[in-house]
Amino acid sequence: MAKDRQKGDFGYILIYLFELITGIVFFLMVKGDARKKQHSIQAVILGIISIAIAIIFLFMPLIANVIDAIIWVCGMYIGYMASIGRDIDIPYISDFAKKYV
Repeated sequence: MAKDRQKGDFGYILIYLFELITGIVFFLMVKGDARKKQHSIQAVILGIISIAIAIIFLFMPLIANVIDAIIWVCGMYIGYMASIGRDIDIPYISDFAKKYV
Protein backbone atom coordinates (compact mmCIF):
# COMPACT_ATOMS: atom_id res chain seq x y z
CA MET A 1 0.00 0.00 0.00
CA ALA A 2 1.49 3.33 -1.03
CA LYS A 3 1.75 6.15 1.49
CA ASP A 4 0.28 8.81 -0.82
CA ARG A 5 -3.13 7.15 -0.97
CA GLN A 6 -5.87 8.97 0.87
CA LYS A 7 -7.90 6.86 3.25
CA GLY A 8 -11.58 7.48 3.81
CA ASP A 9 -12.20 9.21 0.47
CA PHE A 10 -15.92 8.82 -0.28
CA GLY A 11 -15.32 9.80 -3.92
CA TYR A 12 -14.26 6.26 -4.85
CA ILE A 13 -17.60 4.87 -3.69
CA LEU A 14 -19.44 7.56 -5.66
CA ILE A 15 -17.49 6.62 -8.80
CA TYR A 16 -19.03 3.13 -8.73
CA LEU A 17 -22.51 4.20 -7.59
CA PHE A 18 -23.95 4.70 -11.10
CA GLU A 19 -21.01 3.13 -12.91
CA LEU A 20 -21.28 4.63 -16.38
CA ILE A 21 -22.58 8.10 -15.50
CA THR A 22 -20.50 8.83 -12.41
CA GLY A 23 -17.45 7.22 -13.99
CA ILE A 24 -17.59 9.66 -16.90
CA VAL A 25 -18.30 12.63 -14.61
CA PHE A 26 -15.38 11.85 -12.31
CA PHE A 27 -13.05 11.16 -15.24
CA LEU A 28 -13.79 14.60 -16.68
CA MET A 29 -13.72 16.46 -13.33
CA VAL A 30 -10.67 14.95 -11.60
CA LYS A 31 -7.42 16.69 -12.39
CA GLY A 32 -4.05 15.27 -11.38
CA ASP A 33 -5.34 12.20 -9.50
CA ALA A 34 -4.34 9.21 -11.62
CA ARG A 35 -5.83 6.74 -9.16
CA LYS A 36 -9.32 8.28 -9.36
CA LYS A 37 -9.04 8.43 -13.14
CA GLN A 38 -8.16 4.73 -13.20
CA HIS A 39 -11.17 3.88 -11.06
CA SER A 40 -13.35 6.10 -13.27
CA ILE A 41 -12.28 4.17 -16.36
CA GLN A 42 -12.94 0.88 -14.57
CA ALA A 43 -16.42 2.05 -13.55
CA VAL A 44 -17.23 3.11 -17.13
CA ILE A 45 -16.15 -0.31 -18.42
CA LEU A 46 -18.26 -2.06 -15.77
CA GLY A 47 -21.20 0.12 -16.82
CA ILE A 48 -20.71 -0.82 -20.47
CA ILE A 49 -20.56 -4.50 -19.49
CA SER A 50 -23.82 -4.10 -17.53
CA ILE A 51 -25.52 -2.55 -20.56
CA ALA A 52 -24.19 -5.32 -22.81
CA ILE A 53 -25.51 -7.97 -20.40
CA ALA A 54 -28.93 -6.28 -20.38
CA ILE A 55 -29.00 -6.30 -24.20
CA ILE A 56 -27.78 -9.90 -24.51
CA PHE A 57 -30.35 -11.17 -22.01
CA LEU A 58 -33.11 -8.86 -23.23
CA PHE A 59 -35.71 -11.64 -23.21
CA MET A 60 -34.50 -13.10 -19.91
CA PRO A 61 -34.74 -10.09 -17.57
CA LEU A 62 -34.33 -12.09 -14.36
CA ILE A 63 -30.92 -13.37 -15.47
CA ALA A 64 -29.88 -9.92 -16.66
CA ASN A 65 -30.96 -8.29 -13.39
CA VAL A 66 -29.11 -10.84 -11.27
CA ILE A 67 -25.90 -10.48 -13.27
CA ASP A 68 -26.16 -6.67 -13.26
CA ALA A 69 -26.74 -6.68 -9.50
CA ILE A 70 -23.65 -8.83 -9.00
CA ILE A 71 -21.60 -6.44 -11.15
CA TRP A 72 -22.92 -3.45 -9.19
CA VAL A 73 -22.16 -5.04 -5.80
CA CYS A 74 -18.65 -5.93 -6.98
CA GLY A 75 -18.19 -2.33 -8.16
CA MET A 76 -19.33 -0.96 -4.81
CA TYR A 77 -16.90 -3.31 -3.05
CA ILE A 78 -14.07 -2.13 -5.29
CA GLY A 79 -15.05 1.47 -4.54
CA TYR A 80 -15.13 0.82 -0.81
CA MET A 81 -11.73 -0.88 -0.85
CA ALA A 82 -10.31 2.01 -2.86
CA SER A 83 -11.74 4.47 -0.34
CA ILE A 84 -9.77 2.81 2.46
CA GLY A 85 -6.59 2.77 0.39
CA ARG A 86 -6.56 -0.72 -1.13
CA ASP A 87 -6.88 -1.31 -4.86
CA ILE A 88 -8.60 -4.42 -6.17
CA ASP A 89 -7.44 -5.53 -9.61
CA ILE A 90 -10.17 -6.53 -12.02
CA PRO A 91 -8.69 -8.96 -14.57
CA TYR A 92 -8.12 -7.27 -17.96
CA ILE A 93 -10.10 -4.15 -16.98
CA SER A 94 -7.53 -2.82 -14.47
CA ASP A 95 -4.69 -3.34 -16.95
CA PHE A 96 -6.65 -1.49 -19.63
CA ALA A 97 -7.48 1.38 -17.27
CA LYS A 98 -3.85 1.71 -16.11
CA LYS A 99 -2.73 2.11 -19.73
CA TYR A 100 -5.00 5.09 -20.34
CA VAL A 101 -4.38 7.08 -17.16
